[in-house]
Amino acid sequence: MKGAALFRPLAVLAALAALAAVLLFAGGRGDHLPAAPGPQAPAPGATAQPAAVEVRDAKGNPWKIVGSAGLELGAFHQPRGVTALADGSFVVVDRKARVQHFDAQGRALDVWSMAQHDLGNPKSIHALPGGNLLVCDTHYGRVLEMTVAGAIVKQWGKTGMGPAEFVHPLACDVDVHAGVAYVAEYGGDNDRIQKFKLDGTWIKAWGGFGDEPGKFRRPSGVAVDLEGRVHVADAANHRIQTFDSEGNVIRVFGELGSGPGQLRFPYDIACGPDGRLYVAEFNNHRVSVFESDGRFVKTIGEAGTGPGQFYGPWSLTVDERGRLFVSDTNNDRVQILKVAEPAPRHMAEARPNR
Repeated sequence: MKGAALFRPLAVLAALAALAAVLLFAGGRGDHLPAAPGPQAPAPGATAQPAAVEVRDAKGNPWKIVGSAGLELGAFHQPRGVTALADGSFVVVDRKARVQHFDAQGRALDVWSMAQHDLGNPKSIHALPGGNLLVCDTHYGRVLEMTVAGAIVKQWGKTGMGPAEFVHPLACDVDVHAGVAYVAEYGGDNDRIQKFKLDGTWIKAWGGFGDEPGKFRRPSGVAVDLEGRVHVADAANHRIQTFDSEGNVIRVFGELGSGPGQLRFPYDIACGPDGRLYVAEFNNHRVSVFESDGRFVKTIGEAGTGPGQFYGPWSLTVDERGRLFVSDTNNDRVQILKVAEPAPRHMAEARPNR
């Protein structure tokens, strides 16, 4: 009876997530989620909230759980992008276009809203080496460099389909060594990767809509490793593609499914200090871990609402301390787990904090 009782809610979760994926990818194109209404401002004088709750999952792994459903400081309405800063703090953007800054212990320090959000919310956020943020302002066809306090420093690109133009920019990552950034986008035939200098100067683009190697169907995550290789979560093709810095295909791995090494809507990807690739699977409700050459290692998590369980994880990052941050979107929280040893100092300074 206990097994049957557990199976029923998990089956409901899987069915709901499958329906969500159909809505997201109807016709193979477009984000059909309705635009979120404007966020509510936090109460004046709001202060830091209690630190993350520390709990263990069924396997004994110690997780930190940050947030719950709500609009107050420290709560979320479907968290999307997450990124870690060099001081151990982290930043999260949710579906209400609210951006929140948390300290290293998971206490909410500040919250602000995107100035424009009637058309929709940003899908991704990324820490730059100097401490600012790159925000993929998805539904406004642009990438914004912003301070952690929310001031706009610079705008990259504008709506369009040409060089340095975007339809729906979804994710970005930085190669600190090379001084370049990569932006993944989709829409029209603009399922592609664009490469920029860190001052926003356009360099090149590659890709296009399709399922052959080098093409994409909604590239939703991008991560650069220490060798400068560019790994792309090709979400609606249910695979990961690895490129050199010029856009030449190195390898393609993954296929549709729920078995070991299989993927179902990989929405984001990050490189850890251990050199491994961590992939958020929206419809398999887990994180899959691969070696940098595509060999499958293990999965983390499963469908559910308990610690170490996920319901539609949208985004993730692994910081130089070896902490995995997962935007557990439909559970309205962020979960944190130590997955690797901290990077040596010279490596930590070189690798992007993705």
